[in-house]
Amino acid sequence: MKIAVAPNPVKKRAPACAQAAAALLEGCGCQVVLVQGLYGQGPAKEAAQRAVAGCHMVLAVGGDGTIIAAAKLAARLDIPVLGVNAGKLGFTAGLESRELELLPRLAAGDYQEERRMMLEITLVSDGQRRAFTALNDGVISAELAKIVEYRMAVGEGQAYNYRADGFIVATPTGSTAYSLSAGGPVVEPNMDCMIYTPICPHSLFNRSVVFAPDTRLTVEIPRNRGSLFLTVDGETPVELLEGDRLCFARRAGAVRFIRLGEHNFYDTLNEKLLEGQ
Repeated sequence: MKIAVAPNPVKKRAPACAQAAAALLEGCGCQVVLVQGLYGQGPAKEAAQRAVAGCHMVLAVGGDGTIIAAAKLAARLDIPVLGVNAGKLGFTAGLESRELELLPRLAAGDYQEERRMMLEITLVSDGQRRAFTALNDGVISAELAKIVEYRMAVGEGQAYNYRADGFIVATPTGSTAYSLSAGGPVVEPNMDCMIYTPICPHSLFNRSVVFAPDTRLTVEIPRNRGSLFLTVDGETPVELLEGDRLCFARRAGAVRFIRLGEHNFYDTLNEKLLEGQ
């Protein structure tokens, strides 16, 4: 079995953790490719992606942002990903850095895969179409202390006007991220659904809504008093203009997350969120 190990050098503990993981995997007969540059830009990132493409699975060593970036690449390649937490929260990790002794299970095939749905966010602006992939969420927000005005339609239904500080469309994986902080529900990550959560809505009755996975949410951006932005999975924001149209829908395929630890979703929820560990 050929395994890519991709640490994020920005995370202080990640390089040493990756070296220890590589040694354990090589000791049980796996071929290890230590990948550098996967989380950067330019030729180094392209070379890293090609290296991962030749492997059977990828270990992403870092925090949640690291794991999400590697997971979206793994989904395109249709290979599984194991997140090893070398950051703070590491909610998407399937293994903590203190649990590396479980890695030989990979060679034996003694692990579980959990499929997670993703979103495709399409932006049509000035006649140009751009598509983004979200494993966690897509967030519409404004400049500080500005209200966002938008029109949203569900499927082919009528569009309605909304006013809020912004809104979040999340996957079940992203339900425990920004959506939860904004008052959204906790959803098991292996479910298929789409969660819409307004941020500080200017209405007494505007609450989170959980939609069926094949729902399409279409959002029109009218004239606003300040700049609006789309942020996908915490990446670089994209400015939105008057007349832009956004569509949030399920993306074909899924992320194949590996879990080796004994903890289930509710154990993780309690340890990382409720108890603040």
